[in-house]
Amino acid sequence: RKESDDDEAIDTKEPKRLLTSLPVRSRINTNQDLWKGMSILRQDCRTSGIIPKLEPNLKSDETQYAFLCSPYTDYISTGLMDLGWGCGYRNCQMLMSFLERHEEEGECLLKCVPDISSIQLLIENAWKEGFDPLGAKQLKNHVFKTRKWIGTTEVYTLLAYLGIRSTIIDFHQPGPERLHKDMFDWIQSYFTTEIETKKGRKVYITHRPPLYLQHQGHSRTVIGIEILKSGKRNLIIFDPGRRMLRSFRKRVNYNEESESSNGSSSSEISSSSSSSSSSEEEEEEEEEEEEEEEEEEIDIMNDHHQPKTLRQRLLTKLKKSNRTKSNTSSSASSTSSASSLFYPFRVDDKTIARHRQYQILVLGQVVYHQGKMHWDEKKGYLLNEDEREAMKNVTSLAVM
Repeated sequence: RKESDDDEAIDTKEPKRLLTSLPVRSRINTNQDLWKGMSILRQDCRTSGIIPKLEPNLKSDETQYAFLCSPYTDYISTGLMDLGWGCGYRNCQMLMSFLERHEEEGECLLKCVPDISSIQLLIENAWKEGFDPLGAKQLKNHVFKTRKWIGTTEVYTLLAYLGIRSTIIDFHQPGPERLHKDMFDWIQSYFTTEIETKKGRKVYITHRPPLYLQHQGHSRTVIGIEILKSGKRNLIIFDPGRRMLRSFRKRVNYNEESESSNGSSSSEISSSSSSSSSSEEEEEEEEEEEEEEEEEEIDIMNDHHQPKTLRQRLLTKLKKSNRTKSNTSSSASSTSSASSLFYPFRVDDKTIARHRQYQILVLGQVVYHQGKMHWDEKKGYLLNEDEREAMKNVTSLAVM
């Protein structure tokens, strides 16, 4: 009888152990109460298919190799309503655009990409469950309908709450000449590990997720790295504070099978000039926004230049409105050189050196191995209940 009681005790504990080892993702994605009050980011706020379009700009004689992140990554910029404070949310949404399309265990990692207000609600929900108590206290447990900035810790907290694994890496010291060599080394390793380079091929589109890059006062999304024959390196970046040329703003249909560990080519991604589900209202809005989109072309600049102020943009728009219709049409149809189109995406080491400290948030797990930090692809992105509970306190890896 004693043996029977022991067996029964074991049987009653086993289901609980199995439950906590299952991914949280399914429970979160099917929680109707959680998503009931949430709003999805509007499709016209997202620019898809830019990653493959960057490939021609990375084939210059100076470039030895270039490695880009998954083409599942959308470009999302700040708007008038979140100008000056929304970069953290927009970079978070760019990470989420990858998570929304990437599948693990036969299901997408994320249900949808929420808008800013919904992200704020999710962060507050995470705090209520005990995630990041220090960060919650610092922001007074309230971000909904505010203009409070968020950074890596809030994004880490949000992702953990949704059952997504991520890692924060601190780069405290810039190194000789403030050039952040260690950070460039790690980013290069992240994008190039297990990628076999081939003779005559310079650009490799990988399946790696983008990186969230934070420094004092601003954050950006790293979508790749360019290695020059001279030995210098450039980060390839999406900056939510910059505007996008209309020539890049074209929708793309994605194929999960097109991604491989050796990198995919842009030819494997089929583009479509328009969506069949577009409504008449959306078409009218696009016509009304054409002039505004032309203004976005003016904002394309090298990272060494300062962005135009709102006043400068308005003055430029006023000047353009005085032009004749024919001149405006001609300007809209003109094609800029490849190098000028690429200016907002390429950031060199001297530009990065302007800031002393950086943080990188990486989707997935980063581990120490033989004295170095490596991204562990085998670990996956999904947290189980026990792992999610352990991530309630924000931790990071430090590179001194």
